[in-house]
Amino acid sequence: MKMNMYVRFAMHHKWIEGYYIEREIWDHEIIYIEEGSMRITIEDIEHIVKEGDVVLLRPHVPHKIEWNGEDCKQPHVHFDFIERGDSNNVGVSLKTSAQMSREDIARFRDDYLEKNNIEIPFVFHLKQPKIIRTLLFKIIDEYEYGFYESSMILKGLLMQLYAHILRDYKLTVNEIENKDRDLIEFIVSYMVENMDNSISLDELVYYSKLDKWTLNQIFKKVYNLTPMKYYNSLRINRARNLVMYSGLNIKQITYLMKFDSPQTFSRWFKRNDGKHPSSYKR
Repeated sequence: MKMNMYVRFAMHHKWIEGYYIEREIWDHEIIYIEEGSMRITIEDIEHIVKEGDVVLLRPHVPHKIEWNGEDCKQPHVHFDFIERGDSNNVGVSLKTSAQMSREDIARFRDDYLEKNNIEIPFVFHLKQPKIIRTLLFKIIDEYEYGFYESSMILKGLLMQLYAHILRDYKLTVNEIENKDRDLIEFIVSYMVENMDNSISLDELVYYSKLDKWTLNQIFKKVYNLTPMKYYNSLRINRARNLVMYSGLNIKQITYLMKFDSPQTFSRWFKRNDGKHPSSYKR
């Protein structure tokens, strides 16, 4: 697995009232929550991150960061997993892709984690936060005050930081897979029984007795999908089978599956399946 890491930017930072960012970054970023809390929405899933949590942001992934009622110390580092010829010239993005020029779009790196099939969530709570904090602080100090061979030292520190984050996550996964698999199976059974009822994440939270963050993380560890994405895949398979084999027309299927109109159902179907439901009827 090729890796030649490059530290682009590293700093201590405090998120205070009034701060707000909505963007897609060009590179990768590790944020450690040292103190307080912060609201981060990634791919439409809201996370309230607190002391001891780590956030791993990836290229081209829409996210927004907001104040959550208290100041938040959140040291962070932007980096490339593989140094490129333009690594030194690419800054830190504060824009969404819709706001970017062609030159901006060309700055996006590949998602190293996805490309190498490394399964790790955007947010999780650390079992050994002191190690992560120490390494991140060393990176920030070296970035700000380093002298001879600073780039080589930064590469080594960043590789250690990344390796310790992976180790910490794998320790967490092993615990969760044993403890919570029965709960996830119950949630999946509930989804299957309610494929025609358009259940919400709040409903799953209520029945699981977990908060949204924990439910999403546990579910992704088992199925590599958020619960709502998994449920949506069940729903689209159900809809496709109804269209192809039930003999019901589109209007009947629309109301059976609790959509408010055939137009809404058709748009949802095409967005998730790639084809209009009427194409299966033909």
